[in-house]
Amino acid sequence: MDNRVATRYAQSLFDVASQQNIVSAISDDLNAITTALNADPRFKTFLENPSMNREGKLKLMESVFSDRVTALTMQLFRLLLDKRRESLIGLVAEDFDRLRRAASNILFAQVVSAQPLTESEQKAIVSKLETSSKQKVEATFDTEESLLGGVKVHLGNSVMDGTVRGSLNRLRDKLLYDILKQA
Repeated sequence: MDNRVATRYAQSLFDVASQQNIVSAISDDLNAITTALNADPRFKTFLENPSMNREGKLKLMESVFSDRVTALTMQLFRLLLDKRRESLIGLVAEDFDRLRRAASNILFAQVVSAQPLTESEQKAIVSKLETSSKQKVEATFDTEESLLGGVKVHLGNSVMDGTVRGSLNRLRDKLLYDILKQA
């Protein structure tokens, strides 16, 4: 239910931002806000606490963000607070980014590696993905030690697994297939 509601808010926000030609600014605003919420759990807890009054929450949001975000983003805050849907800010931001990428024909890639990648390695991966897909690519980079080594890329509906763990799993599957084929 929350996802559908957040999608409606994001679509409406995107439509207005497109008309005002400020999609990029709104995207930056939403990313900054979600970063702030994720960086300070107390801030997020306060904002999502239903027992806190809306006026206090609005004053806090205005004091923290009013000089840093667009008027349209502040209107979204007021609306979400009015409707008691402040917990949807993160979902609205995700959906807004999805709509922005779709409108700009940008692919989203999630790159997971065993160890953190250097900036030049990140740029090389994005460049390679843009060349192969013939589209602009925006990527996030995460680490997961269980991969042992290599990189796994989630791009659209496909997964490119160049990890050591993935190679070992494919080798195991091939050996099992060969053994069963002989039986």
